Amino acid sequence: MSLCNQCGACCRVLTLQQSPEEIWAMASITSVLGIPSDMPFAAKHWHPLTRDEALERNPFYVLRLPKDAHLYRCDQLGDDGRCQAYEERPLVCRGYPWYDQPIREMELADQNCGYHYDEVMEFVIRRPDL
Repeated sequence: MSLCNQCGACCRVLTLQQSPEEIWAMASITSVLGIPSDMPFAAKHWHPLTRDEALERNPFYVLRLPKDAHLYRCDQLGDDGRCQAYEERPLVCRGYPWYDQPIREMELADQNCGYHYDEVMEFVIRRPDL
């Protein structure tokens, strides 16, 4: 089931636990060793944002993050809010927002997102096994 309305709000600010330097190092290592990884995509397409820049792009999301979070923007997000590398997008993007976790553990998205609170709660009510 997908409630995504393809608005792109969730892609305006991206977070990883790794710093830009760590992403580059991990991308190099996994590429040389031939290990499948999201890091080469992130190293090529994700660019660091300051917290102020990230707040301008998606305040609802950024205000819920730790102050020391590593924040990025993806150069593959088109002006229309759609992924320009949809078929090649990394696993971290493919799994969003569920990541195989129960819906109740999802941090809720902003009012414009297709995963809006009311729809998510309606789904949870219909599926008490989650």
